[in-house]
Amino acid sequence: MCGVFQRGVLPRLVVLASGNGSNFEAIVKASRNGVLKAEIQELLVDRECFAIERAKKLKVRWKKLERPWQESLSERLEELRPDLIVLAGFMRILPPEIVRRWQWKIVNIHPSLLPAFPGMHAIEKAYEYGVKVTGITIHFVDEGVDTGPIIFQKALEIKKNWSLEKLEEEIHRIEHRYYPIVIQKVLDGKWRTEGRRVILEEDIG
Repeated sequence: MCGVFQRGVLPRLVVLASGNGSNFEAIVKASRNGVLKAEIQELLVDRECFAIERAKKLKVRWKKLERPWQESLSERLEELRPDLIVLAGFMRILPPEIVRRWQWKIVNIHPSLLPAFPGMHAIEKAYEYGVKVTGITIHFVDEGVDTGPIIFQKALEIKKNWSLEKLEEEIHRIEHRYYPIVIQKVLDGKWRTEGRRVILEEDIG
């Protein structure tokens, strides 16, 4: 498990993204303002996406995975040897061999309260279904789709006058706030498991 680092040596993160990259940017900014005490080694993307532009603006090293992306990713992770792999809108299912190799060292954020609305378009699905409460889930990655052990969830009440666009805005707001905080808890090793339950030693407000 994570949490044991030499004094003065920052833990290393690799971020994987496929899209807009707003969570990636939030993580980078958190690492620079002291909320997240970690080094962002590299952004890895599987396609041309706006996350690349964010990396350029933020002066973070980035790399587009070659095809087949699975082999390219596996090789790059072995080269970088990060302490934690952070998925931030990465629209691929990781191969089982990568999940097993990096067990308990891959985290993902999902824009719903899992196990409700897994997979793509979760915000839209929750809105159209008419749920009154949705939220975000941060979890360790296993070999399934959004089925890994849950680290943290934050609920969000959907106001009756909200549009889909407003709900998306609010979901992203809490994602950007809580993802760096939870990543830090994981890096600090302030958690344990009981079966598939993840128990944080300290509550997150």
